[in-house]
Amino acid sequence: MKRFIRRLFKLALVSSLLASGAYLGTDAFGRNWRDFVIAQMAERGLHLDFKRLVLNPFGGIVAREVQIFATADRCQVLAAVDRLNLDFDFGRLLEKSIVLEGLELSHANVSLPVDPDAEKPTVIELQDISARAFLHKGRLELRHAEGTLYGIQISITGDLELPPQKPVNNDMVGPQKPTALERMQGLQDHQQRIQRGLEWLKRFQFASAPRISLEVHGALHRLADMNARLYFDAEELSYEGYACRELRAEAEYDAGMVDLTRLHLKDSLGEVNASATWRMGTENLRFHLTSSADLPGMAQTFLNNDNLREVVFYEPPHLALDGVWHVDGPQAGSKRPVQVTGRLDCGRFSSRGAVFDGLAANIGVAPEGVYIRDLLLRHEAGTLSAQVLVHQAQGCRYRVVLRMDPNVFLPFAKMKQTREIIQRFQFRPESSIHLEITGTGPEADPQKCLTQGHGILRNFAYRGVDMELVEADLEFQDTMQHYRNLRIQRQEGSGTAEHVQVDDAAKWVRLEGIRTKLDAVAVTSCFAPKTADIIARYRLPTTTAVELDGIIYYRAPEKNDFQVKFRHAEGTGRYQLWGEDYLIKSPSGDLAFKGHQLSFDIKGSLFGGALSAIGSTSLSPGADSFTAAVRAEKFPYLAFGRKVPFENLTVHAGSKGVEANFDVKARLLGGGFSLKGMLNKSTPAKSYSGELRVDNVSLPRFAQTYSMNNDTEGDITGHFKFTGKLGDWSALKGGGAAIILNGNLYSVPVLGPLTPLLGAVLPAQIKGYNIAREANCTFEVTDGYVMTQDFEALTSTFRILLSGRIDFIRDALDLAAQVRVRGLPGIVFLPFSELLQFQAEGSIADPKWEPRILKAVSPEREKMREPPSAADVREAERIAGKPPKPVIPEPKRPAPSMFNRPGGR
Repeated sequence: MKRFIRRLFKLALVSSLLASGAYLGTDAFGRNWRDFVIAQMAERGLHLDFKRLVLNPFGGIVAREVQIFATADRCQVLAAVDRLNLDFDFGRLLEKSIVLEGLELSHANVSLPVDPDAEKPTVIELQDISARAFLHKGRLELRHAEGTLYGIQISITGDLELPPQKPVNNDMVGPQKPTALERMQGLQDHQQRIQRGLEWLKRFQFASAPRISLEVHGALHRLADMNARLYFDAEELSYEGYACRELRAEAEYDAGMVDLTRLHLKDSLGEVNASATWRMGTENLRFHLTSSADLPGMAQTFLNNDNLREVVFYEPPHLALDGVWHVDGPQAGSKRPVQVTGRLDCGRFSSRGAVFDGLAANIGVAPEGVYIRDLLLRHEAGTLSAQVLVHQAQGCRYRVVLRMDPNVFLPFAKMKQTREIIQRFQFRPESSIHLEITGTGPEADPQKCLTQGHGILRNFAYRGVDMELVEADLEFQDTMQHYRNLRIQRQEGSGTAEHVQVDDAAKWVRLEGIRTKLDAVAVTSCFAPKTADIIARYRLPTTTAVELDGIIYYRAPEKNDFQVKFRHAEGTGRYQLWGEDYLIKSPSGDLAFKGHQLSFDIKGSLFGGALSAIGSTSLSPGADSFTAAVRAEKFPYLAFGRKVPFENLTVHAGSKGVEANFDVKARLLGGGFSLKGMLNKSTPAKSYSGELRVDNVSLPRFAQTYSMNNDTEGDITGHFKFTGKLGDWSALKGGGAAIILNGNLYSVPVLGPLTPLLGAVLPAQIKGYNIAREANCTFEVTDGYVMTQDFEALTSTFRILLSGRIDFIRDALDLAAQVRVRGLPGIVFLPFSELLQFQAEGSIADPKWEPRILKAVSPEREKMREPPSAADVREAERIAGKPPKPVIPEPKRPAPSMFNRPGGR
């Protein structure tokens, strides 16, 4: 019986336990106890809400889909948990008495909403969270809370005071509501900062998961007064091209005070150590930083600034900063929300292909601006020192002393004009540079600043022109440059300039008061290379005194308006006339450039006499127009192998289009000379035409020029109309006439060698009368020949008839002469007329006359060129204006020649 009762009791107990377990696991238990548990938890300061509350025989009571609120009004979700294990006293729970002994998370997921009122709210996701919390006497002790946050391993421990179970005074519920809202806003601000920090960390790639350890102490109802310590540890992290070996941070939060006690970073170059303090809610965060790490990589990684990306350091740079960061307030949104002072020192580094030996500077940064003091940049070519201030109210001010080749900065010049200016200078190892400038402007843009200073350059080249010294006062603004009180020294001398103004945008240079005794070509090429090419034609001495004034457009010469004056008391220059260079002593000249027009006035001494050339010429591309008036006291000119001494020469020449006209007048051998004509430049072989006249030219002086052994008297007058092609004597065609008066025929060139022959034949009383009252002829020129058929010379007793041709290209002649005695003696000598006929060969200066009756055909005569054709002769006659000859029918018998027709006239 006892055994039956005992079994019945055990069955009832087990049935009750099974029924109770079944009841706790049903939805009915969750619905009946949900509101009761939520209310009981709220009395202990935990504002929860969940959809289900079930009993897990192995894990206690489990709340599903839990939401944790920051305040009792449940307006702000603090966190969301997929499941939360609640550790209650089960005995008292059945009595509807809540005794919560602990909370437990096991591989749960926690969501922390950030700015839930936003259109697209963001959420902080904590994954695989495992934690154990114990409630004891109004405190929450958190142990071993671990999980993963965006790949970061998180460990949290702490001891928190729970809110009091009952408010001290119910009447204070209303007034405390704003405090709760402030607490909610503060909590939301914390979440947003955490979110920004996490987003920043997501940029990095980690070789192993970084760790964050957090210790929390304080009261949940006084979040602002809590105390927390954070430890961050990461190794082998990288971002784009920057690699960091280790990153460690230690920070403490104490009642609103954030203290970054240590930030340590180490990379391939060096280390960074920093500390900072900030009271939350205040505007300023104070920090101190020292760095020997990779500055370009850090700037790009931590500041998202790639301005230093092109810099490569060969030695660790040292940077020290101390100051304030304006994290809030009116200055937080400024371009530079900091107030910092510091210093930068670095050794060798390179950027854009330029290698520098070092850089040192004191730095100051503020919202109002930036200053750099005692900057010193070192390079193998020299140094650059600077003081710079950039202020939003005061603008930009700087002072720079440059003692290095400015070509070093060529890769950093942004403007094309700046690069062009720098490239004009070529410096050598022995060059010396000292440029001291100061500048002011509205902003940190050198183009907008007014820069003034003084520069001294030694032993360098400018646009390829070597300079020993250049010194000047400088002024730059935008594209305008001013050089005042300019002094230039070269090997051959020195020069000065009052003012040189350059506009590199409009491409012009204005010259004022340039006075030099330097190479005129070299000096001018510094400002106007094309003009220098023109001056180079004169080949002036390098010590020629030169003056330049005016404005030169080196890209638009049609706007030019400047003057060049040169003079040299003892030197020589060159002047080109008719394709030949002439040496001018003591040259002086004025050149005026107006657009494409050059006017010139050249003076000097030529062949021992005065020379002047005045005129103008077009410098337009492809143009060949000019006007010139040349005067020379003496002007020997090479004609047919002899220097002909022209005197008081005047030349008026001009060209417009394809035609060039010339008018030459001069005194020649005691008489007059004129040459007028036209040159046609339209054909490849330039053709010309004109007329030459001589009046009363002294025959003795003419003979002395072409035959020093002849002594004659009288003078010659004649004219010659012609056409031809430059450089081709064979193309010369034309004809004319010549008259000799009162000449000694025996001494006339070409005829003079007849004297011995006539003396052997004529009686003494006849041969002595050799003074010609008149000698004249007409002649034609063609194919390199001068030809005549009617040369006739008269004396009181006889006359000479001459015909034939002279090859002036080869200096050869083929002439026939007949002497006829006049009057009664002529009848006596008629039977002997064959004895008075002569044939000449040889050269113009040395003709060989022989009696024709004895003359055989010589080898030299057989070698002579073929005579011009009849058509060429007629063309020469046409050019000369000679009337055509009548056509005479061919006789049945040979017509008498000039050598066998009857004598007498």
